[in-house]
Amino acid sequence: MTARNIAEIISLDSNAKTVRGEQRKATTRPRYAEPQPEPERLRAAAAVINRLFAELQSCFPAWRQTFPSKSDIDSAKRVWARGLVEAKITSDLQLQWGLAKARRSESSFWPSLGQFIKWCQPDPGDYGLPTPESAFKEASRNSHPACICSKWSHPAVYVAAREAGKYELANLPQDKSWPLFKQSYDIAVRRVLEGEELDREIPKALPKTPEPRPVDPEIARQHIDRIKQMLKRGS
Repeated sequence: MTARNIAEIISLDSNAKTVRGEQRKATTRPRYAEPQPEPERLRAAAAVINRLFAELQSCFPAWRQTFPSKSDIDSAKRVWARGLVEAKITSDLQLQWGLAKARRSESSFWPSLGQFIKWCQPDPGDYGLPTPESAFKEASRNSHPACICSKWSHPAVYVAAREAGKYELANLPQDKSWPLFKQSYDIAVRRVLEGEELDREIPKALPKTPEPRPVDPEIARQHIDRIKQMLKRGS
């Protein structure tokens, strides 16, 4: 069951508002009925959002302070259905990520829709990706010439090390090799999270452009005077 089915709840609510609005209008123009969602799909959509709210109620025992009446919770279900679809939370896996983080929450109070949407976004750890710092240590260790048997915790670490340059990781000081690796690893992690091809070439990190320093006015005047003298001698 996909969360996309909850869009049917939105469709039903919108159609009902349209019908009510049309009934208030006095007009002789023929009206054409909008296609209604199939009852089976509506039941499936309602089951998704009802199951989600039931599990969240178990996670947050103070939920009644947010929804004191049945009409409040019914209205919230429609709002959450719309918000989840708009945020492209469209799979059971995403909802399970959100519920897993809800179960780890230390709060007793119902989360905002925005908070739950954030919980539904995968963290690198959900894909078995190490932290950037751990990945950097692993890449530096495996890039050392004395390392015979390299073990990689995740393909993204290997790709980032390859793109940053194993020679650079083994020979440059950390303040130089870390930025190179960090940029490559950030791109590799993003590709994993977004389901993109991991092994495509990653743009190299460019050295930072030095910031311009202000010139002392007296030194600038001396340079100008020197140039003027040179011009006079050449004329």
